[in-house]
This record gives sequence, C-alpha cells and structure tokens, in this order.
Amino acid sequence: MPRLSVVAATLLFLAGAPVARGRDWFVAPHGQDDAGDGSEAKPFHTIAQGLAKALPGDRVVLRAGEYRLTATLRFPRAGERDRPIALAAHEDEYVALLGSARLIGWVRHQGNVWKVKAPARQVKGLFEDGVRLVHPRERGKREDPPVEAVRAPGRWTQQDGWVYLWTRGGDSADHHRIEASQHGIVNLNKPWLRVERLHLFYGQPTGLVISADHCVGARCEVAGVSNSVDNAYGAYISQCSSSAFRDCVVHDCFYWGDHGSNSHVVSCIDCGDQGPNFVDRCEIFNGGLGVGTKGAARETVVRNCRIYDVLKGIVPSGERSSGPGAGKTDRGRYLVWRNRIHDCARGVYFSAGDTVGNRVVSNVFERCGAGVYMRKVKGLAKDTAIVNNVFTDCDAALFLLAERKGKESLDQFAAARFRSDHNLFWRNGADWRHPLTWGRSLDLSCRQVADRGEAAWERQSISANPVLDASGKALDGSPTLGRGVAVPLPAYARAPSAWHIGLGPQRKDDAAAPQGLKLSIASSQASVGPGGTIALHAVLRNESREHSVPLDGDAVVTFHFRYANVWYFDRQEIWRVRVPLPGGTLGPAGSLDLADLPGWQNPTNGPLGGLFHLRADDRYWRSGWRLRATFRRVSRDIPTHEALRRLETLVRSEEVLHVEPK
Repeated sequence: MPRLSVVAATLLFLAGAPVARGRDWFVAPHGQDDAGDGSEAKPFHTIAQGLAKALPGDRVVLRAGEYRLTATLRFPRAGERDRPIALAAHEDEYVALLGSARLIGWVRHQGNVWKVKAPARQVKGLFEDGVRLVHPRERGKREDPPVEAVRAPGRWTQQDGWVYLWTRGGDSADHHRIEASQHGIVNLNKPWLRVERLHLFYGQPTGLVISADHCVGARCEVAGVSNSVDNAYGAYISQCSSSAFRDCVVHDCFYWGDHGSNSHVVSCIDCGDQGPNFVDRCEIFNGGLGVGTKGAARETVVRNCRIYDVLKGIVPSGERSSGPGAGKTDRGRYLVWRNRIHDCARGVYFSAGDTVGNRVVSNVFERCGAGVYMRKVKGLAKDTAIVNNVFTDCDAALFLLAERKGKESLDQFAAARFRSDHNLFWRNGADWRHPLTWGRSLDLSCRQVADRGEAAWERQSISANPVLDASGKALDGSPTLGRGVAVPLPAYARAPSAWHIGLGPQRKDDAAAPQGLKLSIASSQASVGPGGTIALHAVLRNESREHSVPLDGDAVVTFHFRYANVWYFDRQEIWRVRVPLPGGTLGPAGSLDLADLPGWQNPTNGPLGGLFHLRADDRYWRSGWRLRATFRRVSRDIPTHEALRRLETLVRSEEVLHVEPK
C-alpha cells in the first residue's frame, strides 16, 4: 500500500481522522503515583507520571476533578504520524487544569479591605468565584497601585509581600474562592501531540501553547489568562506549522497595560513556514484581540469561528524587525473564511504594509465599529481580497485610511491591488469610510463606490436585508444565496458546492448540532444614569427539539458590565441575583424570563464604594458598558458563596448588549 504524503497525513490528523490507538494511562485526583499502575482501577495521581509513561499512540486520560499545577505541563516525548500522544478528559467528565494558587487565611487589613500573604510569584490576575477582579492601576502606569487605591468592591492590589482585596460583597475573602494566577498551563512542545476536552484556567501569561508541528488543541476551554507589563495569550501558536486549535472556547485574557492590543485571546507569532496553522470552529471573546499576532506569522487559517466582544477581531500578521521571526518576509497570507464577527470595535484589522495576500471571504460582520479596517503603516497591505462578505449594522463596513492630508487617496488602495466585491451591505453608518482629515471623512454607499469605476470595487455587491437567523446563517429567500463568486482556495480549504455571500444556509451538520439551554438578555434596559435602577432580564430558552429541561433548585445569574472604552481595559462591575426556579420542566422550545420570578432584584447605580457603581463621570468613562451574563442552576440548600466555588460549564448570554450612560 502506498504511504500517505506528509501533507495528506497532516490534513487527516488535523481533521480528527481516526488514528492508531495504543493504551490508556489513567490519572485521578485520588490516584497514587507509587502504588498506581495507570490502569482505570489504579490510576496515577499526577499528570506528569502519566505523560512519562505515554508512548506514541497512547492517551493520558484524566478523571473528573481539578488538577493544580506547579509549573507548565510539557510533554517528555513526541508522538508519531497517525500515532499522536493525547492528554484528554475522560468522556463526559469535567476536568480543570489550574495555573493558579488558591489564597486562604485572609485577615482584615482595615475597613472592608482584607489581606493575605502573597504566593511565590507575582500575581498578575486575581479571581473571586471564577470572576476576574479589577486591578485599579492609574492610566498610563503598569505597576501595582498602593493599598489606598482599593476603594470599592471587586478591587485588589499587592504590596510588600501581601495581596489586598475588597471582595465584591464586602465580606471576608475566605467566604470565596480566590485564585491568583502564577504560571502557564500546557505547552504542546513536541510534534504530533493532542489535548482534548480540558478546561484550562488562570494561566500566566499563557493558557494553551502550541510550539511544535502537527499538534492539536480540541474541545478545550481556556480562560482567565493574565499578565502585567507584557502580553497575555490565552491560546498561543508559535514556531510551528500544520497545527490547530479546533472547537475550543477561549475568553477572558487581559494584562495591566493601557492598550487592549496586548491582550490576545488567541495569538500567532513566527509560524506557518512549512504549512498552515488553523483556528477552526472556535468561540473567541472578551479580550483585546480575538486572533492577534506579534508578527512573522504566515498562512494562518481562521474559519468557522464566532469572534465577539473584543477590540479587534482578527489581525493578520506582518514582518518583525527583531525577536522571533525577525527578517522573514512574505508574511500574512491569512485565510479568514466563514466566520461570524460581531460586537467588535474593529472586525479584521490591517495595520502593517508588509502583510501580503490576505483573503477575507464569506464572513458575516455585525455591529462592529469597522467591519474591515485598513490603515497605512509603512505602506498599505498588498493584494488584500474582501469578497462574499455580509456587513450589517456597522458604523463603517470598510474603513480605509491612507493619508489625512485633506484630499482623497483611494488611488493608493488601487495601487496596492486592494479588491472588494460581491459583498452585501445593510444598515451601516457608511459602507465605505475614507478619512480625509481628523474629523472629516468621505462616506460612500456600495453603489457610489461601484459607480466610481475604480478597480472594479463593489461592482457585484448589493445593498439589501440579508435575512439571516440568529447564528448568521441565511434563511429561505435571503439575497445572499447563490450570489457569491468563486474564490481560488488552497487544497486544505474544500471549496463549497455553491458560493454564497456570507455563511450560506444551515447545513446538515449544523442542524444536527446539539441544542440545549440558551440565555438571552436582549430585553434588558439599555441606558442608566447615576442613582438609576437598571431593569435587567434573563430569558432562558430550551432549544432542544425533544428533551425538557428541569427547573428545580435555584437560578444564579451574574451580569457583567464591562466598560466600553476604546482600549478595552479589564474594568468591570458585576451584579448577581439568585431566584428560586418554579419547579417542573421547561419543554422543547419553551422560554422563561427569570426576572418575572419572585425575589428578582435589579441593581441601583449607587456611589463609589457601594455594592454597585457604574462610573461615567468624565469623557474617558462616558462610552458606556458592554453587558453580558452567565447562568447556573444550583441546589436550593447550598449557599450562593459555596455554589460559586465550584468550577462548571456555564450558560452564557447569546448577545452583547451596549448600555448607554444617561
């Protein structure tokens, strides 16, 4: 039998094709390294012991529970083609790997502020019951503020070997689970490795790193990654090719600095020289950059993802002048394909003239400040294609900035071989926005762009209601169906049977996806002023076609108000409410507004130092708040603070609601 080529074998591996299976080595919190033999009956206690035993084709299987790491996990040996080494959770069990130290033994410092001895390493992220606390540094400063800056609930700092905290409820910190980030969590540091179905929390400065060829992180959650004066990376692709993050949820990645661009939810640097790397079918949100870069990345494929609530959704790479990958040319060549990108300040952001050959094809951009933003920095990006995309409800669908010298300079984009056609535009502030000076722009509709006759821009584009469902897929009668143009794709990106504008209709595999409980906050109040009460709503909806959902116990809903300033600081206030559920079940397609249940309480925007305070007292803070929420069901006899200590999968709100200050 002829052997598969390296490229073919890699594509099968990345696609999750069956691989040769060796033996399983089991690890459990109750296991023993000395007395255990790695069997399911006698598991090891530490992951390191399991990895030490694993040979190509083997799996290290983690049983349910939490595994607190003392250093970043690295693999002692590589897998082989068709025989990767895998680290995975046991099927249908919740496994969490923690890069943090839990802080206990708090004593009162003064007033509402508590303190505890700091852990071994500097703390760069602190979390109370799974929610990030605010580090109240001053603007422009990157060091820990003095203890006097802890002037409101949910704030913390560290000084002279102590960590100081004012809890969100003003009670003792020992009533809560306080986690202090310390180190990275997992590094796939050798070829042909996999991690699957793991929850990686509280990494510093990274969560899940791929630094070798032919590696995959699949069906993992990475969250709560932190750093101080340098970048935070939730998922990180570096110095590798033909590797992938697939079906992952990556969120809540921040650093202390003044700019969201140094907080990367997913990041790429110096990679892709020997083949593409993939970010595929992932949910990416709550950070500075969705899929960011530190440069020198080539041929990154971002496809089938949902990216939202970030400063910049995707940033294609350019060259590096120093550090890893310096001197490498022909950077870029991203394929951004079939993603839903919404509620971002900028959807796809081009800011390097040395990025080339990037293709933005068949995406949906919704409610972005700019869907595609291109600016001239050491020239304009070359050979960029914006084709078959839907732009709806954006301030500007395309924002094209070359010069601010008072006159039009679109000819520079034509010279850079910029292509934009077969797109759909709907309800945007401007389809094309071309700044002329500070405060003055040339705004054009897609028809006006086409009528100019330059470079065939928007010749086959349309302005119409796209008629999409809640997931961005086309419904019957949508003008996007069959209106796309064929785009040459590489071998690893299978061409569709029909070319549509946007994501196209629901496919069979979409319809077969598991449906469950969804949370909507869309009917919540969209503005608030000082002293005002915010009317919040949390609507549960059962999207199962066959199964009912039990409504026993209590509902705990946490509302996250994050400040919507342009830099996407990690500044947030929360409001948490607990109500008894009515019992019985929520049938298929049924819905329940938790705000209608007895005991529901709405927050009042009180003064600084109160339980709830939204700041809007100067121009910097007056941009409003991005509101999201999470839901969990708890037993009625368990106190809230105990229920919140448990790590579990939460139901997150589907939308990001913008709340305006009055």
